[in-house]
Amino acid sequence: MNEYLRQVEKELRLPRRKKQEVLRDLREIFESAREHGESEADVMERLGPAADYAAAVSVPLCGKRRSGFALPSAFLALAAALIAVFLAAQASRPADNIIGQADAMTQLRVVGGLDPAPLLLAAGVLAAAGAAVLFALHLRRRRREKP
Repeated sequence: MNEYLRQVEKELRLPRRKKQEVLRDLREIFESAREHGESEADVMERLGPAADYAAAVSVPLCGKRRSGFALPSAFLALAAALIAVFLAAQASRPADNIIGQADAMTQLRVVGGLDPAPLLLAAGVLAAAGAAVLFALHLRRRRREKP
């Protein structure tokens, strides 16, 4: 049994935490079989070669893993869209002393109202910062989970 466990551990291509879970479950399989009168040889024959068992166990666990770049990428796209809208609004904005579609400047100045452009810029910067934080967290998690 110990040799089989070592072989499975060697063949598993999983993060350390997942690998420990698989090995713990495998020990429980052997213990349960022993309690029910099954020999270790019978269990190993039922489970198949260690490499095959490790491959079969690794696929479902890795298959459930989603790309960690989806959410940060969405934040980054949102940031780019918000900043693009801000820049477009700034480019099409008339000078402060032009009213309506006038051809010349006036001495009148319209004061008040809410200009959404600074809010767009602030939201874009926050979304970019959120994307950076999420990318950093994802990379940190990947480094920790390396087998």
